[in-house]
Amino acid sequence: MLVLACLGIAAGLTKIRTTLEQVPVVDVGGALSAPVDVGQPRNVLIIGTDSHKGLDKSDPVVKGRLEGENLADVIMVLRVDPTDGSARLLSIPRDSKVELPDGSKQRINAAIGGPQGPKTLVQTIKRNFGISIDNYVEVDFAAFKDLVEVLGTVPVYFTTPVRDRTTGLYIDNAGCIPLNPDQALAYARSRHFEFKQNGKWKTDGTGDLGRISRQQDFMKRAMRRASDQGIRNPSTATGMVDAAASAVVLDDTLNVGTILDLLGQFRSFNPDDLVTYQVPTEAAPSGGVAYQAVIWDQAMPMLRPFWSQGDTRQPADVIVDVKGSSKASDTLQSLSDQLDAAGFDAEPVEARGAGSATTITHGPLGRDAAVLLARYLGTVPKLVEDPDIIGFRVVLNVGSPAPTVRSEPLSIDQLPPALTTTTTTPPPPGDGTVPEESSTTTTVLEGAPPDAAPPGIVPTDPEKAAACH
Repeated sequence: MLVLACLGIAAGLTKIRTTLEQVPVVDVGGALSAPVDVGQPRNVLIIGTDSHKGLDKSDPVVKGRLEGENLADVIMVLRVDPTDGSARLLSIPRDSKVELPDGSKQRINAAIGGPQGPKTLVQTIKRNFGISIDNYVEVDFAAFKDLVEVLGTVPVYFTTPVRDRTTGLYIDNAGCIPLNPDQALAYARSRHFEFKQNGKWKTDGTGDLGRISRQQDFMKRAMRRASDQGIRNPSTATGMVDAAASAVVLDDTLNVGTILDLLGQFRSFNPDDLVTYQVPTEAAPSGGVAYQAVIWDQAMPMLRPFWSQGDTRQPADVIVDVKGSSKASDTLQSLSDQLDAAGFDAEPVEARGAGSATTITHGPLGRDAAVLLARYLGTVPKLVEDPDIIGFRVVLNVGSPAPTVRSEPLSIDQLPPALTTTTTTPPPPGDGTVPEESSTTTTVLEGAPPDAAPPGIVPTDPEKAAACH
């Protein structure tokens, strides 16, 4: 959407509208939050899959891949806020060990591979990171190459020659190198990165973590290239829109009107103002699987900007798991629908061993979210704190009789005294602040050589790097 925003001036509005209507859509199965007003902040889940559908069988990317393979190689959450014109991008390492909706502990990239596809991934992100997802965008290998082809090349600054024999990347000179579609895809996919120093090839050692840093840098460069090329050349802009229409898949709630409104609001956005984060992780292999464990005390300050920023909690800020017995699935769905109508981000969750009494479970930061939900229920339930629940997510444990949902919430003075007692919300672990500049982690994987290159191959000469566009 940010790339398209850069093109809004150059391409005809009618052409954009007609083309966007042809973009393939996917049903995310009700896992998305209730539609937000176009003037309010929204979180867009951007997925880069390892599907090679649409590529020629002779393409080197296809070698060694199974037909129908589809895992989430790239997982990013983009938060755009029209109220201040800001944009933030959070990358989640694909090997992060998380709990899936079925209760199993797996790498997060596997969540999209099940029968419910994107829905499971959205649910996984909501429940593990407390982030509501408003929209969904998916790009595969062929789509990535198509988008770069429209731009011609995307220049990237390298401090040394680099290569990755797994993806076919080979850059034999340092400096500002214009990457063609094949080189760009090989670069964006590289996990076995090597750099040349004193005539010898050395392993970068940062694996997927370093790849994320490079991908985020590449996104900014591609956005800058699209802006430069598109504004000067309307035909290039139109080609970019055409390529995007056939290259991406959107959720079925992201309609043309919303996209066009966002284009207008972010038309002048500077790609250099995109603030990037990477969820910090550490190696935690288990059972022969190379998991990455989230370092939660470092991650929490990065997650907060993707939650509500207001001092007063609103229903749209609150993720609600409506949890109960599978025998009461119709009741759970009905309660979820009613809470959605009231503005919450609610979803039914079937579980064994449901309690006999209705309660609301919340995390250390979610008491006010729990109180807000309690105000919408016919009978105010007991609140229970669980330190493992992140952000403003709460769990409505449905007992017997099942709770009802009010059309209007109770006022604060109508609540039991135990719920109106003022409590001080503890700050998130760490210093509680989020740096304004890019805060992409540079964690090096266990076993990396002591002289490993920086994950993003950070230029030693910022002026030369800035001039590479």
